[in-house]
Amino acid sequence: MEIFETPLPGVGVRYEFTAESGDHVGVVVRRDGKRDIGLYDRDDPDACTGTLELGESDASALAELLGGTNITARLESLRHQVEGLAIEWITMPATGGLTDRTIGDGHIRTATSASIVAVIRDEMGVPGPGPDFELQAGDTVLVMGSHHAVDQARSILIG
Repeated sequence: MEIFETPLPGVGVRYEFTAESGDHVGVVVRRDGKRDIGLYDRDDPDACTGTLELGESDASALAELLGGTNITARLESLRHQVEGLAIEWITMPATGGLTDRTIGDGHIRTATSASIVAVIRDEMGVPGPGPDFELQAGDTVLVMGSHHAVDQARSILIG
């Protein structure tokens, strides 16, 4: 399936695809975290037949219903396909390590060669957090790299 991505300056990003049924579907991921889902006319892809606005918690619930929990299973499958790749979810402690500090403070990529791929905070995912992202107690950090690198990153993250 091909998904088309269109930046919407000041608004967010629109993703579009054609479903197996032939329906043309669009999803606008807005900068404020809301999502708009649009269903387009099969005969006129410029004519929207209906839209649905979802808040962040609505979008999370819908993603779960549509198989969002399969992401973990896919990552586990990927781990078995790429020899030497380690993927670990690390929960930040109440104190110590990099809790209340930025990712950049830990120099994880430089010191270990492991990568912080995402952070989950209060049921909201932050893909590809930058070095200025401040980690908080209870955050779940997704780290990828060699087994040794992930072990080193864990030590830095949790102290």
